[in-house]
Amino acid sequence: MTYVSVSLQHLSVLNDGDLVLVGGLYSRHVDGVVLTQGELRLPLLGEPFSFLPAQHTRVEVWGQLLQGRPHRLLVHDARPMGAAFPAPQASATGQVGDDLTLIVRVTTRGEQQLAVAPDRRTYLLAGEDLDNRLYLLLGRLVSLSPPILSIVQAVPVTLSGGTSTSAGLA
Repeated sequence: MTYVSVSLQHLSVLNDGDLVLVGGLYSRHVDGVVLTQGELRLPLLGEPFSFLPAQHTRVEVWGQLLQGRPHRLLVHDARPMGAAFPAPQASATGQVGDDLTLIVRVTTRGEQQLAVAPDRRTYLLAGEDLDNRLYLLLGRLVSLSPPILSIVQAVPVTLSGGTSTSAGLA
């Protein structure tokens, strides 16, 4: 899966569920968050994964297009206009026994730790307890239904200057 770069005026030629990358002005309003290009507006659903833009910031946002009136974008992530990181990419997938390397946000729900990737793919985590934060995670896929990752290595990701940076896995 790849993200298609498109302007707001061409969204109607795409299919519901397509992965898109769009640029524009990021603005929060009482009725929600929108991306604008001139007079065109695209309502955004959800927050970017690793970069939270300031009000009226020019950004590139990517996610899943939801057709309808109006079109909406289920946000996966964002970056400042012209920045190289983070890069739009779908999460790695695999078969049971495969090792996956992912950037994830770890959260805890009840007794269960969850790893959520920017494209909203969610894994149950097995192994060490991690703090609720961003990680560069290497995990072994031990089940597909439900998706379970056994933690091999987890490196915390630090936020610096409005963008994400991280150390590599050994």
